[in-house]
Amino acid sequence: MNNFLTKFHQNWNLPTNKSFLVAVSGGVDSMVLCDILLKNSISFSIAHCNFQLRGKDSEEDVKFVENFCQQNSIPFFTKKFDVPAAKQNENSSTQMIARKLRYEWFFELMKVYHFDFLLTAHHLNDSLETFFINLSRGSGIEGLSGIKSSSNSIFRPLLSFSKEEILHYAQEFKIQWREDSSNQETNYIRNKVRHKISPVLNELHPDFLQNFAKSLHYLQTDNQILHQYIAELQKKIFQKEEGIFHISISELQKLRPLETYLFHLFSDFGFKFPLEINKLIHSENNGEIQSFSHRLVKNRKELLLFSKTIEDSSIETEINPNQIIKKPLYLKVSISEFRETSASEVLDAEKISFPLRLRKKRTGDIFYPLGLNGAKKLSKFFKDEKFSKIEKENTWLLIDNENRIICILGKRIDDRFKITKDTHKFLNIFLC
Repeated sequence: MNNFLTKFHQNWNLPTNKSFLVAVSGGVDSMVLCDILLKNSISFSIAHCNFQLRGKDSEEDVKFVENFCQQNSIPFFTKKFDVPAAKQNENSSTQMIARKLRYEWFFELMKVYHFDFLLTAHHLNDSLETFFINLSRGSGIEGLSGIKSSSNSIFRPLLSFSKEEILHYAQEFKIQWREDSSNQETNYIRNKVRHKISPVLNELHPDFLQNFAKSLHYLQTDNQILHQYIAELQKKIFQKEEGIFHISISELQKLRPLETYLFHLFSDFGFKFPLEINKLIHSENNGEIQSFSHRLVKNRKELLLFSKTIEDSSIETEINPNQIIKKPLYLKVSISEFRETSASEVLDAEKISFPLRLRKKRTGDIFYPLGLNGAKKLSKFFKDEKFSKIEKENTWLLIDNENRIICILGKRIDDRFKITKDTHKFLNIFLC
């Protein structure tokens, strides 16, 4: 068996009972990957992106890959992308925009056609280039660990092979491929590393790429140990209650160096700037910062970490007597001539205008707390009762048809609607 194939089988054992989508540009790397899959009788489909950046050459790439699929009875997907239009909406490089567009499309195909894995033809030289790009940007151990051989549903079976090995394989088996002339240009960062830095490193040491692979392995295994330690630390100081992590600020402040710990503890939640977390910890007042997916809120002596939920305070849910609603919370109200002992709250039904509505707080809300004489702004009531920011946001109000707050559910009823000795009809509120 060819040495290349032997090495491939030693590193990879792709499951034959799974479905694969392969990203194919038509270049030598992806065409070699396709040849290996065919030789191993692994069924797969091909996705090809046409970024329309090289005029006629881009169209010829599509034809080449499509013809290959027809000759080998491989399902074929292709899509045109308007990269210049996408760049107008985002401040990013052409390569980064193209990367974002293609992966969004790949994942869309995987979802629609139920592919188990995406295969890409990244190789060892790609990892070297990524290392130097991230090094130039000031990355930590995560960024310097190279491209992962697998991540989530993506496999990169050629990652341990050098470009030279891939070219030798292609020449030995007479594999056809398309050359992308833009790969020779040096106006992209990756191409500068490829054509200007890599050759110098190879001159310094003939086995540089193999030694680099060893260094990557050491970095990756060190990173695994770091992740295991951070996971154990998170279990210790991230206390989860009802979907919210409660994190003691005093426990965080014991960690040294603090900002390094903050990065590793919170980066998986989208917080990549530990200085901002540190400012939040040391701020005199409660506040918050947000990532693309999570919120981090200071609440006195702790931080609260939870997923973002988009809730519109203008949305209301109508609820009528003897009706049960299950969303946004489980609630039932009933009217009777006696007080239900199992009810969470009981009000005087004859003082209330129906139907009722369920909603969140709004600016300017007024409330008459039970036991107090007179009105109080809802915001002042929350402050006096020492509600946290999260408690305020998660509190539901029961409103009658005259826009009066009759109850802060689970907290306090409005004094105007309390039952008295003259009450004949009771509104029973059941919270489950």
